[in-house]
Amino acid sequence: MRGPKKYLLAGMLLSIGFSVLSGCSTSEERLEKEEAYRQIGINAMEEGDYGAAIEAFNNALEQARDLGPNEVDICYYKAASQFAAGSLTGAIETYDALLEYDKKNADAWFLRGCVYLKSNESNKAKEDFDNAVKYASDYEMYLHIYNSLSGAGFKEDGEEYLTQALDKRAGRTAKNYTVKGQIYLLKEDLTSAQEQLEKAVEKGDMEARLYLAQVYERQGKDEEAAECIDAYVEEYPQSSVAYNQKGLEQMEQGNYTEALELFQEGLSQQKVTNEQELRSNEIAAYEYGGEYEKADEAMERYLADYPDDEDAVREYYFLGKNRKEPAESGEPETEETPETEETTETTETESGEPEEESLTGTEED
Repeated sequence: MRGPKKYLLAGMLLSIGFSVLSGCSTSEERLEKEEAYRQIGINAMEEGDYGAAIEAFNNALEQARDLGPNEVDICYYKAASQFAAGSLTGAIETYDALLEYDKKNADAWFLRGCVYLKSNESNKAKEDFDNAVKYASDYEMYLHIYNSLSGAGFKEDGEEYLTQALDKRAGRTAKNYTVKGQIYLLKEDLTSAQEQLEKAVEKGDMEARLYLAQVYERQGKDEEAAECIDAYVEEYPQSSVAYNQKGLEQMEQGNYTEALELFQEGLSQQKVTNEQELRSNEIAAYEYGGEYEKADEAMERYLADYPDDEDAVREYYFLGKNRKEPAESGEPETEETPETEETTETTETESGEPEEESLTGTEED
């Protein structure tokens, strides 16, 4: 970084915790402190202590004499902590600073737009989303924006971004074909989805195989779907998809504890492409493993995030009902059993009309 931009950047970041230090600390010592504070902040985030996280990230930025990828990364963490802590104004100010540094930062435009959306400033959010797609390297940003708008109750506005993506030429970028395939999949246009995703696979995007597998499954082509999954797992044996497959294999063998660990390992990966499936399988592993309370808790979290999953809703109430019924009706079942046996003996020794009266009486009771 050279010239005026460097000094503009230094002055700008003073407002979010960055300062030019003087003194005798060596660059190595400062870097060590910066990384230490960064890790403290991340740990605090994981524990839900966002106030402590923000303080740690500010301390990390104070160690820096210049701005580079590490400092930008810390700013992202700080903004995320501010958002989680409910400090929407603070998060916007941090994203403002990042955009002052780099006006073409598509991620910062998108994330600030999400904060505006949370602040009920939908017009500002859409302005930021427009800039996000303007500077994004591929069409995946359109999907992110659709998910954000749809989740906030602006589904029609979100669908406009999907239409924009479909209207654009995919060009030579394999990822763009994958995104178009995903959009057609959302619209239930399986023929167009298959066409786009097969092109993406041809151009080398392995992730396209996951969505192509979904297309094949909906078309009833189970063998083709399995081949797509197997190819992906072979290429990425430590992926969330691979852990899900391994977990399902353990479920089939009745090893529910091992399956649960594999599903959770999949969810802990940096990139999770099948979160909904993993979380659904995690619930099943809890259920079959007899950990009903944890299954209920996981199901409640799942339904909060995926309220439109009608199968999960039915399963939730079905399982809860079935667990309660044995405890509630166990005693009467024990009392009724001798009556059934006695009736059976009577019907074996008596014949004709008395037998029919006995059976009728039993059914009415």
